[in-house]
Amino acid sequence: MARTARSSRDALQQLLDAIQTFIREHLALARVEMKEDLRSMGRDLAAGAVGVPALAVGYLLLMVALSWLLAIWLPNWAAFGIVALLNLAPGGIVTYRGTRRVLRDRVDLPHTASELQRDREWLAAMQQRPRPAETPVAAPGRAALTQPGAQPKEAPQ
Repeated sequence: MARTARSSRDALQQLLDAIQTFIREHLALARVEMKEDLRSMGRDLAAGAVGVPALAVGYLLLMVALSWLLAIWLPNWAAFGIVALLNLAPGGIVTYRGTRRVLRDRVDLPHTASELQRDREWLAAMQQRPRPAETPVAAPGRAALTQPGAQPKEAPQ
């Protein structure tokens, strides 16, 4: 009876250790994928941001020139107001659509997702196995698998 209690305790400890390792490995995988995605996104943003200051100054000067051109026929305040509205309307629409797209798109973690799917399948297969009370006791020296794909470990003799 004491041997059964000890082996049950050992099996429970091994299970807890395996679960801890399992969780740590999945968190590490997700961390690596997120780090790669953030690096890539940072490089893309930096490459796109290089020309923004010159573009903004040029655009601002063009809009001032258009406003002064309209000021020939209209009061200054009306000319500058029209040019401002012509910039604010499309700018607001583009910003709104871009914000919605960013909120709709999710960061994809393909490796983590595939690992989680494999784990679900493994757990489903484990649930279909007979309960320990129904399973005959393995003879000493027989190999046991701990996880799918794991190599058998020989029991010490």
